[in-house]
Amino acid sequence: MRIKLILLAVAYLVVTGLMLATTYTASGPITTPKTDRVAGYSFLVERFAG
Repeated sequence: MRIKLILLAVAYLVVTGLMLATTYTASGPITTPKTDRVAGYSFLVERFAG
């Protein structure tokens, strides 16, 4: 009975560690949206500029 409890506790710790490790890893490459607009200009200024 004692061995079963020890194995269960160890398995719980391993599974918890794996879940925490997968939670804290990045989900993928962080990309920025591609745009031709200069930061600070709005759509209306570009559209209706002379």
